[in-house]
Amino acid sequence: MKIYARTIIDFLDNSSELFPNKIALIFEKEKYTYRQIREQSDRLASFLSSKIKRKEIVALLLSNRPSFIVSYFAIFKAGGVVLLLEQGVSDDNLRYRILKTDVKIIVSERRYREKILRSKLPKTVEFLDIDKIDLRGDRFKSVKISPNDASTIIYTSGTTSEPKAARLRHYNVVEATKNIVDFLKINKNDIDVNISSLSHSFGLGHVHCTFACGATTILFRNSINMNLIMESIFKYRASMFSATPTILRFLAFHFRKKFRNYGNHLRVIQTNISPLEPKLIKAILALLPNVKFAYYYGLSEASRSTFLTFNKNLRKIGSVGKPMPNVKIKIVDKKDKKVTVGNSGEICIKGKIVIKDYYKNNKANRQIKNGWLHTGDFGYLDRDGFLFFQSRRDDIINVSGEKVSPEEVEECIKTIPGVMDAAVVGISDKFLGEIVKAYVQVENQNFSTNQVLEVCREKLETYKIPRAVEIINEIPRTDNGKLRRNILRSYNEN
Repeated sequence: MKIYARTIIDFLDNSSELFPNKIALIFEKEKYTYRQIREQSDRLASFLSSKIKRKEIVALLLSNRPSFIVSYFAIFKAGGVVLLLEQGVSDDNLRYRILKTDVKIIVSERRYREKILRSKLPKTVEFLDIDKIDLRGDRFKSVKISPNDASTIIYTSGTTSEPKAARLRHYNVVEATKNIVDFLKINKNDIDVNISSLSHSFGLGHVHCTFACGATTILFRNSINMNLIMESIFKYRASMFSATPTILRFLAFHFRKKFRNYGNHLRVIQTNISPLEPKLIKAILALLPNVKFAYYYGLSEASRSTFLTFNKNLRKIGSVGKPMPNVKIKIVDKKDKKVTVGNSGEICIKGKIVIKDYYKNNKANRQIKNGWLHTGDFGYLDRDGFLFFQSRRDDIINVSGEKVSPEEVEECIKTIPGVMDAAVVGISDKFLGEIVKAYVQVENQNFSTNQVLEVCREKLETYKIPRAVEIINEIPRTDNGKLRRNILRSYNEN
């Protein structure tokens, strides 16, 4: 479907003109048309316009709910820039991000008021409870904005360095949205079940796509009630479903019958974040053979850089796909020289999806050279142009000079029956420099860690085998499913 949009505002306004009475959003027992969402966002923009100046940054801290979407569009309409704050943001990170970006207004809700008070923000920062704002006033004509204007600030989850604030511009988001719509063939008849946090680009990206096409979003607060989610897919005959690998693993191995019966009319399932083990890919394809199972690789700084459909590329399992026609990818060595096909190096990305700069971070801006984003990720391109992700630069484990990709070890461990999730980090060792330690989340506490060692000895080189294996209740991940290795490393610092 052709997307005619210059800014994020156009996603909503264009669809409200074309499909004013169509259901844009379903949330719990409520349904909202495109006209209703536009009118509410216009009125909130009218309210905000008296409080903010053009290009001023407004923090958005809301749970998954209709007012998140209304507020998101309203801030743009009032000429502002959105600072996305995830629901689980720590008090320290909340304070750091608000002060770093000079935020004067936080659009939030009552449940987060105590968190904001604990953060001891300056009195100049105003807390706006979205549920207490009167939206019955006059509609508002949007402030004129440009595709080159900043739209969103997203803080990346750094591992050891200071968090970086990726500054997206409207054209970055529009271009990424067009890529998703083109690849997944999204159209006005699609109904998308969205269980991902809207404070992350994965969940928010699908709102962009459905609104840009005049399609329908079924929004959930979270992914806790999988029965209700599956029933909604069946009830509304949903055509699209997006979920993190952790959720898909749960559905494929612990929810098999309902996933197969309720999901067999889906057109698309999409996932992202971390490499998928072949066992999971094959399990989903076996359960839902007619569903397009898609995967993408990207960063906050360069959303949806590559795409892959597993159904058509079984021989490429392990790849994260090929770049879209308007995206370029190259692999470089330590001297920024392009390496030959099949050789590993740092992944670099160029295109309109790539940010122009980070917010107030000259050091981080050195990662962007002549339009090329140096991602800090390592991988290689094969002869057919498919990208294979290997590891984050900061995550590579150095065992006596031998380099270990934690993803390779994790993929091996996840093949073991009884393992629900796994994560691998390097920990200090006075003889080898670092050794491999594995954390596993298991179904049954009687699980023996010896199984991990036995399978790894069979499939991996000696230096890649974990020297320590620990069972934990849950592998720490962000709301969007991204592995938080820094937390696992901190377990071993004392």
